[in-house]
Amino acid sequence: MQRMNMTRRKFLQGVAVTSFGVVGAQLMAACTAPVTAPTTGGAATPATDSSAAPAATDVTLRVQNPPEAGQAVMPTILGERFQADTGIQVVIEETIYGEVETKTQTGFISGTLQDIVYGHHRWLFINFVKGIYMEIDDLLASDPPADYDDIYPSIMAGNSLDGKNFSFPGVVHPGSNISVNFNKTMLEEKGLPLPQAGWTMNDWAELARAAAEPENGIFGLGFSSMSTIHYYNNVSRSWGSPDSTESWVMNAEGTEILYDRPIHEEITAWYTDLLESRVAPRAADYIQGSTEGLFVAGLQATQATELHGTVAFPLQIGDAFEIGAVLLPVGPEGRQGTGYEGNQHMINSNTTHPEEAWELLKLYGSGEAGVIMVLEGHLQPNGHRSAWTHPDVVAFNYMLGVAADLLDAGIEPFPMPANTRYTEANNAFINEINLIWEGEKSYAEHAPVIVEKVNEILAQPRPE
Repeated sequence: MQRMNMTRRKFLQGVAVTSFGVVGAQLMAACTAPVTAPTTGGAATPATDSSAAPAATDVTLRVQNPPEAGQAVMPTILGERFQADTGIQVVIEETIYGEVETKTQTGFISGTLQDIVYGHHRWLFINFVKGIYMEIDDLLASDPPADYDDIYPSIMAGNSLDGKNFSFPGVVHPGSNISVNFNKTMLEEKGLPLPQAGWTMNDWAELARAAAEPENGIFGLGFSSMSTIHYYNNVSRSWGSPDSTESWVMNAEGTEILYDRPIHEEITAWYTDLLESRVAPRAADYIQGSTEGLFVAGLQATQATELHGTVAFPLQIGDAFEIGAVLLPVGPEGRQGTGYEGNQHMINSNTTHPEEAWELLKLYGSGEAGVIMVLEGHLQPNGHRSAWTHPDVVAFNYMLGVAADLLDAGIEPFPMPANTRYTEANNAFINEINLIWEGEKSYAEHAPVIVEKVNEILAQPRPE
């Protein structure tokens, strides 16, 4: 695989402006959407003018969608078409991304939840357990989407619970830190080698040390996050042997956190050494609360992100410097760390229009929708191989074509607790591991505390 070099002029031909948010804060910044967006404050707007639709029906489908970072673009575009074709009114209703988890649960209880709802792995499974999402296996058997076989098997498996399906993938991330962006201009000026496909974690650390200037506030590398379970897990899975799961931070059964194992001590030592030598930044060094701010400002040589960083960074950097990107390095034994996370579309199990909602859900889960997510929404494709390998998609974001090889091989699942209590477990993990990253606690003294606190949550029963 060849290295990607990008300039603003090369990358932005024909592309509308978007922006890249702080992944560590679990929110994405607002972007300029190429379609009419709903009004703020949770107000609703029909997806299209009724004059463009056939004879109106008495059916209205309400669609929950976050307004940030182009997430509502595809649902609005295809909602307009669906309304024009069927006469069924489609209303896109804003829900701020950071409020979706709570408002989905409260809306279901109050009977005000939309017909089509939006999810992320963090709360996807617990909401299904609570009965919020409609199971769709019978519909997949009797009336599947025409292009259903085009979806990567590991993606549908990664969205299912106990063998049951209830969603279609909307945005797919093969890993939370899967793309390492680099300041090509800085590295070349320093006479340093550029990152190459197949490089190792030690190669990265060596490059970062050579590029860093601690006395001048120049850092060598940064992660979108190393504090959440799924972001840390994407990195830790690069260690260990390729055919093992020894480096997973949660066991495959989702019943135990494994951070006190020797392999995580090795990983933690690798990263804390970079932090203590100021090759990697700590929270006090961040710009606008993130390492991404340092990279955009030209104060950091390399930055690991989700794949959409490859699109967003050139738009923020402009002509200040040239950047490139490669996959997250492999570990000492050649293991490529992956970790599925993403967003999904589901049907409210209490919808009064299940048949109509299914037809709209199929459209939102189509390969065409995946292409629109990239070319119009400036995000990442859904689970369709045809979207990840589409020539226009690969031309728009080279790293999507590179990551398609990972998806073909099958990416590893999201680290989901068996009891589905991810948000609770993740909050505990974040609070405790940050004490290590900030130098307040050592691994030896605090790893057992992290394991104890998170495992207390993993030992609880599934919610009813």
